[in-house]
Amino acid sequence: MKASIGGFDRPGPVTALNLAVVVTIATALVLATAATDAVAGVGAADVGTADVATPASTTTAATLASVIPGSTTSAETSASTTVSTAASAAASISETISLSDAIERALRLSPAAVSTETAISLAKANQLETRGSWLPSVSATAGYTKSSDERVDSSTGRLTSESYTAGISSSLVLFQGGRRLWQNRSTSALVSAAEADHRGQVFDTILETTTAFYEAAAASDLELLARQRLERARQQLAFAETRIEVGTATRSDVLRAELEVGNAELAVLDSESALRTAALQLGRLVGTASEVFPDAESLPGAAPELPSVDRLVTRAESNSPLVVSREAELRSAQASRLTAVSTYLPSVGLTAGYDWFSPDFPPDRRTWNVRLSASLPIFDRFGREASVQRAKASLRRAEATARDALIAARVEVESAVQDVIAAGQRVTISDRARALAEEDLRVLEERYQAEAATILDLQASQVALTEAEVGTVRARQALGTAIARLEAVLGETIEEASGE
Repeated sequence: MKASIGGFDRPGPVTALNLAVVVTIATALVLATAATDAVAGVGAADVGTADVATPASTTTAATLASVIPGSTTSAETSASTTVSTAASAAASISETISLSDAIERALRLSPAAVSTETAISLAKANQLETRGSWLPSVSATAGYTKSSDERVDSSTGRLTSESYTAGISSSLVLFQGGRRLWQNRSTSALVSAAEADHRGQVFDTILETTTAFYEAAAASDLELLARQRLERARQQLAFAETRIEVGTATRSDVLRAELEVGNAELAVLDSESALRTAALQLGRLVGTASEVFPDAESLPGAAPELPSVDRLVTRAESNSPLVVSREAELRSAQASRLTAVSTYLPSVGLTAGYDWFSPDFPPDRRTWNVRLSASLPIFDRFGREASVQRAKASLRRAEATARDALIAARVEVESAVQDVIAAGQRVTISDRARALAEEDLRVLEERYQAEAATILDLQASQVALTEAEVGTVRARQALGTAIARLEAVLGETIEEASGE
C-alpha cells in the first residue's frame, strides 16, 4: 500500500521479508567486496601501483543506502532487482480494502449478526407452530395380533388366533377462549422484534467496522505525518550544522535539532505500532488473521448535508431498530397477558375416527366414531393466577422499556446530529489551522536560514504544524465515526432518511 499526504510518499508496511532481504544482500556484498579487496591488493602489489581498494565498510554503507527508501546512492543492478522483487512480494501479503467491502465482509462473518439471524429463524419456527394450532391433527394406525390360544371373534363367531386392525383418526380444537388468537399475535410480534434486533445489530456491526476502518485510516495518515516530521527534523539539523560551520549558530542549536530528530524517530516507531494494531483489528473484523489496510483517501473530508432534526427524530421514532423492537415486545407482552386470562374459559374439542378390523387380511369390518368434548378447569392449585401475575409483570416491564426506547431514540438522534455538525466544523477549522501552520513553518525556515530566527522559534513552529496535522486527521476520523453513529441510531442511511 502506498499513501500520500502533502506530497510525501510512504512505502507499504515493512515486513520481516524486507529486512531478511536487506541483511542477505548486505552480507553477500560484504563478502564479495572483501574478496575483491584481497585480489585488488595482490594485483596492486604485483604491478607496483598506488591504487587503494574501496573499504568494505564503504561498500556496505552504499549497499544499505541503496535499499533504504529515499536514498540517492546506487547499488548493483542485480541487488536492486532482487530488492524490488522482494518488496513486491511483501506488499502482496498486505491487503487493502474499501469501506464498503469491509462492511460487507464483516456483516457476513460477524458472530453477533449471525446470532440475530438465528434468533429470527427460531421466532419464525415458534410462529409456525402456533399457526398450526388452528389446523386439525391427523394420525393413522395399523396392527397385527398373533396369540398362542384361539379365541372367539365377536364379529364372526369363529375361533381365531390372528387379527388385523387399521384406523385413522383426527382431532380439532374448536374453542380455547381466544388463547390461540393471542398466542399467534404474541409470536408474530416476537418475529417483528427479532427482525428489528437483527437490523439494529447490522447497523451496530457497521458502526464497529466503520470505527475500526477509520481508526486504521487515521493510523496510516498519522504514520505518514510522523515520517514527514522526521524529514523536517533532519532538514532542520542540516540547517543548524551548516550555520555552525560558518559560525552563525551555537552548539545548542545542533543539540536541539538532534533532540528533535530523536523525538521524531520515536514518533515514527509509535505510529508504526499503532498502525499495525489498527490493521490487525480491522483484519479480524473482516475475517482475516493478518493486517488489512484501508484504501487511499479513506477519511471523509466534509460533513454530508443532513435533513432537519425534526425529520430525523420522526424517522427514528418510527424506524429505529430499538424502538421497533421494544414496541413489538410490548405487543407480545399484551398478547401474553390475554393468553393467561383465557385459561379461565372452557375448551371445546372434536375428535373423529374410522377403523378397520378382521381376523383375515385385508380387514373388511368397518366402524367409525365422532366425539365432541368440553373441559373447564375449576381449580389448578393457583397455576392460572400465577400465570396472570407473571404476564402482568412482564407487561409493565415491556411498557417501561418501550417508553424509554422512544425517549432514547429522540435524545440519541439529536446528540448524533450535533456530533456530525460539530465534527464537520472541526474539520474546516483544522484544515485552516494546518494551512496556517505550514505557512508559518515555511516563513520561519527562511528566517532561520537568514539568521533572523532562533532554533527555538523554528521548533515551536514545527510542533504547531505537527499538532495541526494530527488535529486534521483526528477531526476527519471523528466525522466518519459520527456519521456512522447517526445512521446506527436511525437504523438507515442518511440518504434513506432524507427520502432520496
